[in-house]
Amino acid sequence: MSIATRHPEVRSSPLPPLNPAPPQRPRTPQCTNQHTNQRTNQRTTPLLLNLLELDPREVIDGIMTPSGYLTADVIPVGPMREACPHCEGVALQLVLRHRHVKRSHLFCRVCTRVYDALDDSGYSVLTV
Repeated sequence: MSIATRHPEVRSSPLPPLNPAPPQRPRTPQCTNQHTNQRTNQRTTPLLLNLLELDPREVIDGIMTPSGYLTADVIPVGPMREACPHCEGVALQLVLRHRHVKRSHLFCRVCTRVYDALDDSGYSVLTV
């Protein structure tokens, strides 16, 4: 058994902050304003997406039958803000790549069409 002794002239060190701030880098005012403006524009302007209808055979494994394309049940992740252009007010469902799904896509439960979402530069926003 040991006994700890504390000398009166020795003080304990202060506790470190819970979330230490990252070291500040010196920035020029022009760089800071330009960077801030870009971040503000990203937050205030919504990302406008162009929907491109895809051939279901390119998106999911299935069989073509006389009545249409037959696939296994697809489990969507959830509704998106984009609406189906063919169905009035129906939110598209996001479907991610999994098992028989070849690529991520947006799916309309009403008309069963599949779409890709493209940004202004023409690149898919559903791919990583």
